[in-house]
Amino acid sequence: MLTVKKYEVDDLESVVAFIRKVQKNAKPCEKILSRSVLIKDDAHIVGMVAYESHDYMGVIRYFLYDANIKRVDIIIDLFCALYKNASEDKIKQLIAKAPTMEVSKLFEILGFNMVQNEKNEIIMKINL
Repeated sequence: MLTVKKYEVDDLESVVAFIRKVQKNAKPCEKILSRSVLIKDDAHIVGMVAYESHDYMGVIRYFLYDANIKRVDIIIDLFCALYKNASEDKIKQLIAKAPTMEVSKLFEILGFNMVQNEKNEIIMKINL
């Protein structure tokens, strides 16, 4: 059963292992991971989103989920929990760099807006 939960210190090893399944040589920052929300399937992590805090702005550093997750509602729940946690941390705005237009469409569904920039990168933001 898929559930969404806030990161706890006991999740560290599982989260790092999950990230390294996707990004082989990743060196995750524990401070960023402490600001993550997880999707768990029983005891296994199958998705996550985490942000790095810069004053009142959060920059999404990890947004990973198993390709077998077909339930949009669980991704929406993941981001609702992220918005709640970020607001509690006094974050006023979240920023994300979308690697593709397809990913930017998902961010739009989640309430983000595209921001124009000089480098032609796909930058998305949401005010909390």
